[in-house]
Amino acid sequence: MYIDFHSHVLPGIDDGSRSVEESVQLLDKMAVEKTKILVATPHFYCSEISIQGFVKRRDEAFKKLEPHLSQQHPRLFFGAEVLYDHAIVRLPDLHDLCIRGTDFLLLEMPYTDLTEEIIEGVDTIINRGDVKLIIAHIERYLNFTSMKNLEKLMQLDVLGQINAVSLKSMKGRSRCMKLIKKGFVHVLGSDMHRTDRDHVPVKQGFEIITKKFDDFDEFALRNGKMILTNESIEKILTL
Repeated sequence: MYIDFHSHVLPGIDDGSRSVEESVQLLDKMAVEKTKILVATPHFYCSEISIQGFVKRRDEAFKKLEPHLSQQHPRLFFGAEVLYDHAIVRLPDLHDLCIRGTDFLLLEMPYTDLTEEIIEGVDTIINRGDVKLIIAHIERYLNFTSMKNLEKLMQLDVLGQINAVSLKSMKGRSRCMKLIKKGFVHVLGSDMHRTDRDHVPVKQGFEIITKKFDDFDEFALRNGKMILTNESIEKILTL
């Protein structure tokens, strides 16, 4: 059983799937690749749409897709990939962007140096007490910031997610393995967008990782189940 915590499979809502037909094709691929649970995380940018407007669009996209789903397809959960902006730190309805049924929010960091101001903003979100953070594709930020600054972020009470596709290249694989060794990676995602884009299913990502960390698939599955049952960050980090 595999859980994919990052995808753009809902039709026509962001730069992911362009149609219901494409969404079904993506879900067919995931079914073959033994993904049993999929978290749909369309992009959310606070400068472009309100939270309630986004949730309405996301629900409408699912209503279009729902009649075409089969029992073989992964079970869908609904969330968002929320781009960090100082403006979101105190948004009263931020919780509405969490994975539905939980307090977990997938947070994408800006593609810039992770400054003290940004890290303090993330800490302020944590201290609100109404959301728990999963940092999206943490390996990407090393293109823009230092390992030292990324470590400052990941030493907060957050979980980390990496994209399976990053494990394809030697450079990306090396980065991901270092982050796993440091204890910063808790779940995987495919970040799947479109049928004509290269992607790596989480199954393949786990197969690569477990060659070096042989129990990582069990570790990530346990973490995934605990996220979806809304366990505390503290419990996930200490088990």
